[in-house]
Amino acid sequence: MADIDRLGKYNITGVLGKGGMGTVYQGYDPIIERVVALKTIRKELLEDGQGEGMVERFKNEARAAGRLNHPGIVAIYDYGEDQDVSFIAMEYVSGCGLNEFLKQHKEIPLGDVVSIMLQLLAALDYAHEQGVIHRDIKAANLLITSDGKLKVTDFGIARLDTSNLTLVGSIIGTPNSMAPEQFMGLQTDRRSDVFSAGVVFYEMLAGQRPFVGNMESMASKVCYEVEAPPSSVKSDVPPAFDIVSAKALTKLQDDRFASARHFSEAIQQAYEGSFQSPASLTISDQTVMLTAQAVQASLAAMKARAARAMSPPTPGQSSSAGQSSVAGQSMITNWHESTLKDVERQLAVHIGPMAKIIVRKAAASTADVNELYTMLASNLDSEGARREFLGGITRLGVTPAPTGVHTAGGTRVLTNTKVAGNVEPLPQQTIDLASRQLAKYLGPIASVMVKKAAREATSVRVFYSLLADNLTNPAERDKFLKDVGSH
Repeated sequence: MADIDRLGKYNITGVLGKGGMGTVYQGYDPIIERVVALKTIRKELLEDGQGEGMVERFKNEARAAGRLNHPGIVAIYDYGEDQDVSFIAMEYVSGCGLNEFLKQHKEIPLGDVVSIMLQLLAALDYAHEQGVIHRDIKAANLLITSDGKLKVTDFGIARLDTSNLTLVGSIIGTPNSMAPEQFMGLQTDRRSDVFSAGVVFYEMLAGQRPFVGNMESMASKVCYEVEAPPSSVKSDVPPAFDIVSAKALTKLQDDRFASARHFSEAIQQAYEGSFQSPASLTISDQTVMLTAQAVQASLAAMKARAARAMSPPTPGQSSSAGQSSVAGQSMITNWHESTLKDVERQLAVHIGPMAKIIVRKAAASTADVNELYTMLASNLDSEGARREFLGGITRLGVTPAPTGVHTAGGTRVLTNTKVAGNVEPLPQQTIDLASRQLAKYLGPIASVMVKKAAREATSVRVFYSLLADNLTNPAERDKFLKDVGSH
């Protein structure tokens, strides 16, 4: 049973999933007799201090996808507000996220990898030609239907050519699939989507993501480190695909494929050169069958979670809504929104605005408070910061788990460590000053470089010198050192 029975003209027929953002309902349009998915924003978000921005981003999704009419893009039918709820009516897709499929089936035949990529890149090329940059392409936002078709969804942070939502100096996206320019807060364009599509391509080829680690490690790898060729991870990947993958994941925008179409053409040429036969848009019968099974498993799990969502929580638990992938959106569950926001505020003290993304991602994989805090603490570089953050558990009325032990589920709990080289931590005011000054040149990624330098430096002077090494322009380097008082 749904907690409401109607939104606008749509009859609510069920709950598909609940999460930190809101609820996704299954609905029915009685006028044209069509089943739809209704994505909503919860009322408490509208009243929160960040509510205005969330609603604008929600409307942006409706504007962005609503102007697109392509078989490879989940259609947006309507935007409305009713009963203090904002909602989007969208195409109901019986499918599972590519991320879910990859979890169940680690290896995808190369021909099907190519088919999926050609469908994805065709959809992106169309969106780009309409002036829409997705900016959050990842496996979780790609739906595979039971008939082997791909659908791109979740345009919530898309950039329209007429939108003011993109601001230089802001970080928007999902860390493990963002392009370097997104980490640096620079201007994004269609080549940013090409990079993210390249991450998906690599993951399907190699069976693993090209960039992994905590926030600092991820940023460093994406921006500065060259990933291992897919063939070095899986020996059956033809060398031609290494070349295509490397170009898609090039750090500089100007060195990447200029468009999704160019990326698609390179994949087709690599396939034809390797197998002397043309690539196909049609996914193999075997993978279609596996996809259908994954869809059925996803639907069964979704129904079970929806049923649990309506059951009263057991003592000591938050209201549980399960986790689902509806229209490609990963749902954060088992947490009260106020709890997550409290955790976000505590983590933001140490790592800034990226705390929201990191908390939401971690919360999607655990329902245990101690485990959540332990996972998040791994993103902090100093023992003092970790200790301070872990102390925040007590504000939630929970006793922190002891360090150096294992939880019942086998999850490692943070163990106390010494500061590298037994060097005293730098004064916080020194770190803060360096972050502010370096951000003038590097944008938000400056905080990552500052944390890394603070961990390695043996003195304040060495700390500033390490940071100045990130500036290639001599004038900027001298100005930075002067502004921090180390010239």
